[in-house]
Order: sequence, then C-alpha cells, then structure tokens
Amino acid sequence: MNQLLRIRFVPPYMRDYLLAVCTLLSTSLFALDGEINEGVWIDGDSFYESIKHKKRSTIYFSDWSVHADQFLKDENYFVALQLNERFDPLPNDKISLPSLSTIAAIGDKELRKAYYKFLENFGRTNGINHVVLPDTTGFNKFQKEVINEANQYSPFYFLNKSSLSYSLPSTKKDFESEVENHPIIWIAGQDDNISKIKRWSKKVEKEDIGWFYNALKAYKISKYNPAKSIPDDLSESIFSSSVIAIDPHQVFPLTDQVVTYLGMDQGLKKRLSQYVNVLDYRVPGVTCIVDNRRYAKEIQEGDILISTDKTQQTEQGIILPEIRIEDQDLVIAKMLFGASGIKGRSDHLHARQISNQMYLGYSDLEREGFNTTHLSWIDSIAADAIKKFATPGMQLAVVKSGSIVKEVSYGHYTYDSLMPVSNDTRYDIASVTKVVATLPAIALLIDQGKIQLDDSVSIHLDSFKGSNKSGVTIRQLLAHNAGLRAYVPFWSMVMDGDRLDAFYYKNAEDEANDVRTYGLEPHPSMADSLKSFIVQSKLIDNPKEYRYSDLGFMILHLLVEEVSGMSFEEFLKVNFYLPMGLNQTGFNPVQNGVSPKEIAPTEYDERYRSYQVWGEVHDRNALVFGGAAGHAGLFSTASDLAKMMYLFINNGFYGGKQYISKQTIEKLNSRYFENNRRGLGWDKKDGDKDSASSLASDASFGHTGFTGTMVWADPKTDLIFVFLSNRIYPDAENWKLMSLNTRTRIHDVLYQSLENPETRN
Repeated sequence: MNQLLRIRFVPPYMRDYLLAVCTLLSTSLFALDGEINEGVWIDGDSFYESIKHKKRSTIYFSDWSVHADQFLKDENYFVALQLNERFDPLPNDKISLPSLSTIAAIGDKELRKAYYKFLENFGRTNGINHVVLPDTTGFNKFQKEVINEANQYSPFYFLNKSSLSYSLPSTKKDFESEVENHPIIWIAGQDDNISKIKRWSKKVEKEDIGWFYNALKAYKISKYNPAKSIPDDLSESIFSSSVIAIDPHQVFPLTDQVVTYLGMDQGLKKRLSQYVNVLDYRVPGVTCIVDNRRYAKEIQEGDILISTDKTQQTEQGIILPEIRIEDQDLVIAKMLFGASGIKGRSDHLHARQISNQMYLGYSDLEREGFNTTHLSWIDSIAADAIKKFATPGMQLAVVKSGSIVKEVSYGHYTYDSLMPVSNDTRYDIASVTKVVATLPAIALLIDQGKIQLDDSVSIHLDSFKGSNKSGVTIRQLLAHNAGLRAYVPFWSMVMDGDRLDAFYYKNAEDEANDVRTYGLEPHPSMADSLKSFIVQSKLIDNPKEYRYSDLGFMILHLLVEEVSGMSFEEFLKVNFYLPMGLNQTGFNPVQNGVSPKEIAPTEYDERYRSYQVWGEVHDRNALVFGGAAGHAGLFSTASDLAKMMYLFINNGFYGGKQYISKQTIEKLNSRYFENNRRGLGWDKKDGDKDSASSLASDASFGHTGFTGTMVWADPKTDLIFVFLSNRIYPDAENWKLMSLNTRTRIHDVLYQSLENPETRN
C-alpha cells in the first residue's frame, strides 16, 4: 500500500497507469486468501484500502463509487449496491431509468412488477448481485409500498436495509435480541474486528435462520435473463402511467380552441398545434401552458404547468416522471387533450386520475408500426389519379390505434389548379351520409327505446299504413333487403320538360324567370310531393332479394324526424356533431355561412339546375328534400369523418361519452340476410365487389359515396381509412377513379405498410 501512496510523487501522465497496475496487483493479492462466509459483506470503500479480504467476498457499496466498476467486471467478487431515491443501480451509465418517485406514481401493480423484473435482470447483467433497498423513513406511502413490494417480489435480490448491520452486539443477549427479528448481514470495514464479525456470523448461521444465508448464496449463482437497457414498450408504459395531474379545478382534458404556450420546446409546440391554435404570448382568457422542464417562466394564477418538480407551487398542471421516452412530447399533448389518460398517483398533491376520454389523438406513422418508405406509394397513386383526370383533388385521413397518423390533401378544387385542396376543404360525401348521419340517428333511437329493429315503418309513419311497404322493417331498410327499387328520380317528377312544374314556383315572377330556389329554400310542397312519391313507389319483383337502394334511407330519415320530434339536421347536430366537435360537418354549408372557397365543387348540373353545383348537395333527390336527407346531403372533412368512424370502432364511446351502446354497435356490424354481404347500414366484404382492401378483416365495415368518397374501419387492426374526392367535377359520368381502383389501392398500401405481419388479416 505504501507504493500506492507514492503515486502522487510521479509525473501526472504516469499516475493513472501506475494506479491501474497497483489496483490489479492488489486484486490478485485479495484472491489468494480463503473465502469469507455469506454472513459477512465487505464495506466497498474500506475494502479498496485493504488487502485482508478474500476472493468470492461480497463487496457492499453504500452509495455509488468509481471503485465499484472494477468489481462489477471481476467474477472473483460479488457486488451489493445500496439504492437511494433515484432507484438506479448504475446512475452513470447514461441509461435513463425511472426514480423511486416515478415507480411510486404508477397505480398498476402488474406494471410495477414488470419493472422489478427488468431491474433485477438489468442489475445482474451488469454485475450487481444484490441491491439494498432504501430505508422507508421519510418516504410517502406510495414510495414505501414500492420498497416493500420489491422486497416481496425478489427478497434475495431486493434486500431490506434492516438486514444490514455495521455495529456488532457486545453481548450474547444483545446478539440474540438482534437476530431474533431478522437475519443480519454484517458489514465489515478496514477498522472492524474481522475475527469478531466472523464469530458472530457463524453463530447466526447456526441459529434457525441459516436458511437465509443458504438462499443468499444460492441466489448469487442462479440464472437470469440478460437485460442491457429498459425496453421501449416498458419505458413508455411507465411514463404514461406515472404522469400526475394536479387538477383541482377539473381543467383536463383541455377543450379550448386556442392556447398560449410559454416554453422553448418546439417539438411540444408542434404537437399542441395539431389540436388547437397555439400562441406564444399571453392573452387574457386564453389557457396558458407554462413548460418549466427546460425554461423557467413566472407562473400566474390559472396557468397549466408542465414540470418534473413535485415541489413546484401551482394550482394546476402535470408532473412528469423523471424518465424520458422517445416522442415524449407527442404523449404529453395526447394527455393534455384527452386522447390518452393521465394515471399517475400522489399522496400529497391535489392529484386525480384522468381516464382516457377517447378523443382522436395525433401520432407518427413509424410509432404506430407503419413502414414509411412503403407508404410513399400512396403519393404516387394519388398523383397518378389526378394526372389521369380521375379527380381534380382528394383528401385522406388514416387513423391507427386511436391516433391520426396521416392527414393529407392532394391536387386542387378544379383542373385549372387555381385553388389547392387543404385538410380543411369540405366535400360532398354523398352516400357516406347513410352511415355517419342516418345510422347513428337510428342507433340512438334504438338505445332510447323509442324504436326496435324489427318495427315495421308503418308503426311510426302513418302514411305507410296500407301501402306496399307497411310491413317493411327498420332492419330490412338498413340492410337494403326491403324490396325497394335501387333509385327513383323523384326530382324529375316535379319537372315539366326542362322547367319546374308551375305548381312549384313560389310566385309568378319566379315562374316567368325560371327562378329555382328549391335548392336552398325549397317550396314546401316539394318535400310533401317527394314523400308521397316514396310511399307510392313500386317494389322490385322479388322483395326478399338484396337491392342497394337510396329509398330505404329516405324513409329512415322521415322516421327519425317523426319519432324524435326534431328535424333530421337538428337531431344530428344536437346529439352527435356538436358534442363530438365535428365542426366542419353539416348539411347546406353555404346556407349556414360557409364560404364556397372552403368547399370542393361537384358536377355542372345540366339536367336540373343548369349551373355549376358548388356548396350545394349534388344528389337531386336530396336537394328536393331541402339539402338534408337520409341518403345524401352531408358535407364534411376527412378528419371529422375519422372521428365518427372512431366512435363506431370504439363501441360507441368518444370524448368521454357513450353515444351509442356497445350492444347496438355490434348489432349494426352483423349480417342478417342470405346472399347479402351488408350489415345494418354498413357495407362489408364478400370477396367479390369489395371497395375495401382484400387485406381488411371480415370484421371491417365501411361505405362509399357517389362523389368519390369512402370510409372504412377495421377493429382487428384498429385501422380507419377515410378518402374524399370530387371525382364528379365537372361531369358525373367520369368513372376513372373506379377504373383506376384508386381508393382500394391506397387501402392496400396501408395494410401492406404495417410492419408487424400479425396485424394483417
């Protein structure tokens, strides 16, 4: 040891080299002696100054020391390490592990156990044969729970600190009193009387607790599963389950349209802006989010604070765990806006758990398992369709596992390329109206007990009593199995040649000038005539045969209004569109104040209106109904329709509210009639004339629209696809979108791009 002391007199460039040589020399000297029994551990700091101790000894470090590195890699010695609140056995290894506070914030016992399992394997992989848990003094009840739980999970790896003793009992009575309560591991230092420690230790081993030392010895050489770093899925689960919401005022999830973000994290600002408009300066009355993780800013009353400091004084905010994960800011944004829950617990803060409100969140394609290189084919397919004049533009939304992963627009409103399509452009969705308007309305009335699937329409609509449709049921109408004709141009029945019948003009002046105001402000008698035409319409030759028909959903429209006592449009707005935040979805957008510049145009109507249709429903029968009908008339965006499809794939639950019961949702997605692929409202696959990808599961469901639209959801893969276009501009006889199979090819690419083949059905 005197040689070690002389190192300070050698040149600095030789000092580290000589220290290493002496260390190796001292290690080899240690290994020459015999073995100390399991009841004695050697104090790591003292051990480095001594050569008295033996090979196969357990070296105990009461806190992390640079000296520990040598013994972690030396199989001649075992290492025991004292954990502190940080709960990280290797604090300098640049691997981010959760602290005791983070683990304590997790409410899920199974997740905590999964972490104990990892931590044990991780420690042993790195040469740590035992860890000693912190003394519970001074910790809160959840932290104490973790300490006790870890010991129970693996008692010979996670040792209680009460098992250690630095002081030797001076009398036999003291000795017997001490070992009566728990097994003792004696910690020997340089100045300790080693022989006395060994004597006491042997006495302990002869007592009834000899099993403890045998088990301790056996554990050192037991097998384990190597673990080099915390798995990403475990790390993410820990993060997501240990965020604490300080929310006494019930501010979460945020519902404001605009927030102020005071922070330097541009990644988080980008994520927040996916949900709301974000300002970077204070505005009275606007929610202010202060991010104190990297950027200190004065906190004012009412601010929402994002912090990792539990001692920070604030009225509301979230406390993040002391562990970073990839795409952390994505997860934070989803929590703030209710797309995922906040589940962390705390016993001394005004904290509460916030369940997942099931709002649609935003995520990245790679994060949700897509091969982004493969997905680039979608851009090529879209470009090809536009180049070949299949449609002037299109809009897509893709949802995976509850998050929008792709929301993109291609092309322009028209082929002159003057107005590019944006993600806010509204499209006439044509027959998709059937499943995002009529279907949820019927489902809600079923849940309210006001109608039943096997009710005949004549029970609710007196005008159908005694007609050829009096016995037709709601179930048959929804499944297109009611014997109704595919399509009847009722609009033409109000025409006299190429003009309106004189009866339908509002006044003589309008008749003289052929002013047709029936689109946005129809003559009341028009709708009455249309209803009469529907009642009197003929059935097909075989009424039990499947025949896709708009008429059934016109009848269901009338039924909704009769049973609810509200207009069709108002019923949907109040019960679905407004509470779900479908702010860009509705009938007659221009009439309701939306600029035509926000709407994609459709056909130039030469047969009925003699003008370019823009912001007015394309379907002429829906037009006679006043623009709001059960089979067509709705305008929307891809992101709004994604929300509605998420409602159906999520068993009727969205945004913290159960809109439709799970039982009714399941009934709608079932087939009931022979030789009929359809469920109730929903189109489904049959392997013949499918609009969806052949890779979609049999449980999937969706619908298409005449204007070039499509929605499709697959519960098996948790995948939603929305496609909007105005392929009928300027001519409804343009069928290139179908001949090119654009929608289905894009749908195929989505399935093919899922990197986990098990998710493909």
